[in-house]
Amino acid sequence: RRHKRFDRTVLKSLESLAQGTPAEVLLEAALGLSIASIKDIVRQSRLEDADAESALKELLETGQLIIIENGEPTITSDILVAPLSRWNVLYEKTMQFLETYHKDFPLRRGVPREELKSKLKLTPRVFNALIKKLIADNTITDQATSVAKVGHEIKFNGQEQAKIQTLMRKFEANPFSPPSVKECQEEVGEQVVNALIELNEFMVVSSDVIFRKQDYDLMVAEIRKTIEQNEKITLAEVRDLFKTSRKYAQALLEHLDTNGITIRDGDFRKLRK
Repeated sequence: RRHKRFDRTVLKSLESLAQGTPAEVLLEAALGLSIASIKDIVRQSRLEDADAESALKELLETGQLIIIENGEPTITSDILVAPLSRWNVLYEKTMQFLETYHKDFPLRRGVPREELKSKLKLTPRVFNALIKKLIADNTITDQATSVAKVGHEIKFNGQEQAKIQTLMRKFEANPFSPPSVKECQEEVGEQVVNALIELNEFMVVSSDVIFRKQDYDLMVAEIRKTIEQNEKITLAEVRDLFKTSRKYAQALLEHLDTNGITIRDGDFRKLRK
């Protein structure tokens, strides 16, 4: 490789490779690769196996190399490791981005994984290893499709809480014919509605129909019970069962079809086996 002629960092690295101990040589190789498998770092160092083994043991014991994937750390292992300095930079960058995201979007449970991976500019393997390690270290929490700093919670301010209470009273008054998604958004704001969905307070069954989770669960249980007794159920029967309109009954049944709970057979729905 070509380098600047009098670059002190490069000169120091070359000096370590030429005159350093096996541990120093292996560490320089690791620094050159940043985050890589142990076997690739050993290959880059060009150390003899015996020297590589002792060097790897020393770097791991002194914490100069950080293991970021599960597995046995041998010189032929494919598990990923990172020099401590590189790991610290990646860790700080990750936590800083999470902190900023939570501040900018307090009503979201976490950062979408793909957005974080794109921001950090990591390969899928390195990103997944990073996330698993941070979760194992109890630094971040896993939110399925997103991640968050440990301790982060969605918190509504006083004005938002008052609007939510007003909206919830409308759902209580008509649990099976509740306000539409658009009406909910107009009542409390789109971000608050999305937060309530993330908190599992609401269940969206179509682009226009939304239920409180407790009402949704009750409806699903009643539909299951009716089908188990009669082997089938019609849209009209669902409508009458909950004293609601066709719009709500149809949206719910189509949602159950999509999620593999029921299957349509002509004008009837049956439980999917």
